[in-house]
Amino acid sequence: MVDQELVDRIEDSLEQDQDTLEEDLPGILSEMEGRTDDLVREHPQVLADVLSRMAAMDVASFVSENPETADQFQEILWSGMRVMVERNPEVKEQITEDVTTNFAADDCPMEGHLRVDGDANTVTGGSGQLDDADLTITGPADVLVGLVTGDVDPMKGLMRGQFELDGSMSTATKLAPVMDALSNQLPD
Repeated sequence: MVDQELVDRIEDSLEQDQDTLEEDLPGILSEMEGRTDDLVREHPQVLADVLSRMAAMDVASFVSENPETADQFQEILWSGMRVMVERNPEVKEQITEDVTTNFAADDCPMEGHLRVDGDANTVTGGSGQLDDADLTITGPADVLVGLVTGDVDPMKGLMRGQFELDGSMSTATKLAPVMDALSNQLPD
């Protein structure tokens, strides 16, 4: 169970101006570590609000100044997404193929990965790269975050050159509906 004091601290920080939030965010993410599953189950709006504020900031600049925060953010992000998938049968139905994906920002030191398991109907991910991933997506950090939050449509973004894709286009088309389903799980 997540204590209300943590939820209140997170919500208070999210209401601050951008500069104050950027100062508070490393501490917030540290406090959320190990509690993300419960936080998402009990307060899904809080994760959505954190992601929304992250998407609104200059991610590349923030990550360049706080590289450890990029890893914390990704661990929390993918933990939250995993829990959302576990709790939503409609999303689980979208997960029918195995796809591994690496993400690499080309404007800051941010790397991550996503593993979609069609047999188990699960999504996992985190910081760092997988060996022999099916796909590698490279682009600006704000675009990579936008792919997860739904601010960047995967297929339109690729066609518009917002990011580069290394790997099979047919595999990428299998990943796109999963990404859409994940971003649609975030509360508004």
